[in-house]
This record gives sequence, C-alpha cells and structure tokens, in this order.
Amino acid sequence: MKTISSLALVLFAMHANAQQDFSKYKWRNRILLFSATSLNEESFTAQFKSFLDSPKKLDDRNLILLTLIKGRVYDKDLKPVSNYDAAALRKKYDMNASFSGLVLIGKDGGAKLKKNFPVEPKVIFEAIDQMPMRQKEMRENIDD
Repeated sequence: MKTISSLALVLFAMHANAQQDFSKYKWRNRILLFSATSLNEESFTAQFKSFLDSPKKLDDRNLILLTLIKGRVYDKDLKPVSNYDAAALRKKYDMNASFSGLVLIGKDGGAKLKKNFPVEPKVIFEAIDQMPMRQKEMRENIDD
C-alpha cells in the first residue's frame, strides 16, 4: 500500500510540474502553436518548413514555434519538450487531437488566430503586424 501511495504522489508531482500554459513567454513572445497527428504528416511538415524558411521574420516578431502531436509538445527543432501538459494546452486553445492546423498566440497569452493547414506564412505575419503591440514595436524598433 505504501508503494502505491508513493507512486501516486510521484505521478501527481510530475503532472503538477507540467505547465498548462505558456506563462513564461507572456509579454515577451508570440507563439505559433502547430497541431498534427504525426511528425510525418505531409501537410504539417510542409507548413512547418514554410515558417522555418523565414527566420528573420520569426525573430522580428518574437515568434516561437511549438507543436502538439498526440500527447507531446515539441520545440522548433522538433525535439520533445517535457514541461508542458499537451492535453491542457489542447483544451485551452480548442485544438482537438485530430486538428491539423495552427493557433497564433499573442504576447498576452490569448489565441489570436486559428487556421487549418495550409496557411501562407504571409497571412500570419500580416496578422501579427496589425496587432497594436506589434505596431508599437515597429514604431519603437524594439525588435531590432
């Protein structure tokens, strides 16, 4: 019985440590959160690459790329990131497990745009550039 209690405590602690949001990025970064059923999903790989091909535009807009696939979160290098609760993120940003698309999350942590693949990067960059905070950044050249 003691072993079961210890195991339950360890599992609870692991879950409690998993972040359910992107609070560490709040007011510093925008996030482009991709969702796919597999790392090999053709629409995902093409879409992801189209954004990776624009590193200056990503950097200028303080944009971080993260991906939800099944129960895991992956960084821009498609390496697993263990400190996020993928299920909680899917729920928060209304992305069911079969959703193949992306959500743009603003610096305030709120979802700004949700689209199915394919999405032209230009659409995302223009959406960001219309945001009041981005307008201010461009005026003040904060992103240089």
